[in-house]
Amino acid sequence: MSTSVSSLFSSAEIKAIVSQLEARMQAPMTVEQSEVKTDQAQISAIGQVQGALTSLNGALSKLADPASLNAMKATVTGSAATASAVASAPSGSYDLTNIKLAKAQEVYSSTYASASAKLGSGSGALTFKFSGGSSAKINIPSSADTVQGIAKAINAADAGVTATVIQTSTGVHLGLQSTTSGAANAFSVSGSGAAASLSYSASGSGSTLTLAQPARDASFNLNGEPLTEPSNGSIKLLQGLTVNLTSSGSAAVSVAKSSQSLSSALSTLTTQFNNAVSLIAKETQYKAAKSSASASGSASAKPQIGPLLGNVQVEQLKQSLLSGISSAAASGLSANAIGLTISSGGQVSFDSTAFSGAYAKSPTAVNMLVQNMVKVIQGVVSGAVGSAGTTPSSATGTTPVTITTGFLQSASTSLQASVTSINQEIVQQQKNEANQVSLLEQQFVAAETSTGSASTTLAYIGSLLNSSGTKG
Repeated sequence: MSTSVSSLFSSAEIKAIVSQLEARMQAPMTVEQSEVKTDQAQISAIGQVQGALTSLNGALSKLADPASLNAMKATVTGSAATASAVASAPSGSYDLTNIKLAKAQEVYSSTYASASAKLGSGSGALTFKFSGGSSAKINIPSSADTVQGIAKAINAADAGVTATVIQTSTGVHLGLQSTTSGAANAFSVSGSGAAASLSYSASGSGSTLTLAQPARDASFNLNGEPLTEPSNGSIKLLQGLTVNLTSSGSAAVSVAKSSQSLSSALSTLTTQFNNAVSLIAKETQYKAAKSSASASGSASAKPQIGPLLGNVQVEQLKQSLLSGISSAAASGLSANAIGLTISSGGQVSFDSTAFSGAYAKSPTAVNMLVQNMVKVIQGVVSGAVGSAGTTPSSATGTTPVTITTGFLQSASTSLQASVTSINQEIVQQQKNEANQVSLLEQQFVAAETSTGSASTTLAYIGSLLNSSGTKG
């Protein structure tokens, strides 16, 4: 009897019973964990689609007002000038003739044996006076009383004049040049101390420096009207039109509307659009398994299933976006007429040459078409990712922000709530499992203890019975 009781509680049997209980309790949790994994994959896919649509929306916003991208372009015929124009520049043609470049004044000294030759002894100073009314004094320390030393002192002062040591076959010259061209920057110079041998005046009286090039303003005729400018660069020829003179002679400048900026923006839109459409297609795809031969035989590849397959709203989103382009029309123009075509695979291509041709014929119609197309696509994107707007408040004088949630965010929020709920349920089930296993183990211990006591009692009774039999 003792043997039959103790065998009911063998270690192997106890482990088997506990394992069976754990397996039964784990089964529903495994299903729930698989559901969480599926939901999390959908949440991730939705986030990626939202990101792609946000990038697309950024490209759309730059095209909301196509007319603002219609830049003016300046074209120059001839090599005597370059030009640039902004949106405010008027259209037209402008002839620049008899161009003479602005010059900076240059003077040079007599010949010295070398750059280290002393001009005098001790310290000194140079005083510059400019035709525009300004002046500058440069002190020459005693350690800089050579040709090279004075040149360094002048350049270090940054006083509107630069100095150069000019090497010739007979020696060196000290050359001085105004840093800015134009008549207002012509200068005279007088020296004292170690620099007393350096002087120049326009009258020539007492000058020891020789004039190599006089300062002068740039001059040219604009459509026959004589004009002068102090410099050769950044000349504001007209409102929005800037010219740089590069050489003497003549040049013709033509200013007209350019579609380059609008074309570039449409090219960017095409890229972002295709990124979004491709991602949606990937996340909603279903590709059946394909059989492939291998060295060991044939194997069947797994089907490719996107995490958002079966989500009708997301699947419809791709077609709605493509429809925004294919259905665009204005003033007899279609998207195809401005270079936007859709392939059989749902990819959009942009032909900038076709666009330029359409724009040249009718810029107003092209602008209207682009604007209509952008509005439709923006509506589709807003429905998916939501939008932020403003609602005026006369009571407070403030403008609070009103946020509209798109269906993608709603779906993501719902899935996240489901994940949270299932995870909480799994945690509770795990606690219940642990409690039930612990209780079962306690019951087995108690039963085993009782069995042990019964076995001891039976053994004792048996010994007594055996003892009594002997005495008889």
